[in-house]
Amino acid sequence: MTVVRSVLVLATAALTIGAARPQPDTTGFEVQKVAEGVYAAIRKGPPGLMFDANSIFIINDADVIVVDTNITPSSARATLAALKALTPKPVRTVINTHWHDDHIVGNQVYREAFPSVEIIAHARSANAMATTGAANRKQLVQMGPTMVTQLRNSIEQAKSMAGGAINDEERASYRSDVAAAERYFAEAASINDVAPTTVVTDRLAITRGKRQIEILHLGRAHTGEDLVVHLPQERLVITGDLIAWPIPLIGSTSYPAEFGPALEKLAALKPSILIPGHGPVMRNLDYLRLETRLVTSLTEQVATAIARGASTALEARKTVNLTEFEKAFAGDSRLLQFIFGNYVTDSGIRAAYRTIKK
Repeated sequence: MTVVRSVLVLATAALTIGAARPQPDTTGFEVQKVAEGVYAAIRKGPPGLMFDANSIFIINDADVIVVDTNITPSSARATLAALKALTPKPVRTVINTHWHDDHIVGNQVYREAFPSVEIIAHARSANAMATTGAANRKQLVQMGPTMVTQLRNSIEQAKSMAGGAINDEERASYRSDVAAAERYFAEAASINDVAPTTVVTDRLAITRGKRQIEILHLGRAHTGEDLVVHLPQERLVITGDLIAWPIPLIGSTSYPAEFGPALEKLAALKPSILIPGHGPVMRNLDYLRLETRLVTSLTEQVATAIARGASTALEARKTVNLTEFEKAFAGDSRLLQFIFGNYVTDSGIRAAYRTIKK
């Protein structure tokens, strides 16, 4: 369990490279019409420690805008095939909500299919990919095979990573994680990062016919380079990983003290539809408000621990109590409790400690 957590908190979606026999993707995605001309390819796999991102199609009068492009070339090609089944219109713009692998690797597929495609991301994304992203990948290359071995052993020995006998929910999740890793391993050599051609610092407005599209940086949150895509006429926001379901992703590249204010700015847009980076389409703000309370409480508790003299994140963690939120997000699911431990209790507290101490 220790090795798994040390690997996963490095980045929320970068995976490892190694030799493996890829398994077919049995989870896939479901294309859902969300609003007129707006479709979401929602990932359908079980919750786990590895995941692919939702991808969104905004079909306009003469072209398509795609938001986020998946974690492997094959995943992106499957998503693109689904888009082509909806419309013959060309993809002229790709928007990356942030620079984590599950949101950008498929850029190369859209560049291959549409050589003149415009790729929009935050102004700091290219640098983040080349520095933090590259460093995380290098470490994951070394540690990842151990993580996969642990998952395999848990399945074969019928033991939960959280302790005790494995249950059906955990078994399905571990199998999905292993298969996802193997698919990534098989394609890793063919992955080429494609940098943005247009960058956003605070806001970029796009007009397509009568449709208005705003690309907004609401502040540092899941990363320092998060963007959201706001369709004001549809009252719809594509959130990237500012919102992730069923467990918020407060990883090593997060800024918890600024996460809450960014979510409050998101709520201030008064959307009636949210399309998260991971999870189902949301048609109210209940989950957003709960997540805002979580990151606010986490930040306040870590700040209090620091004020009282906590000299390390581990010391701060001893006084941080997130039981209320673990129950709200994970319920009685041991699997979700384990994921909460990885992406909130562990990496979230460390990220809060790091950013508050600076």
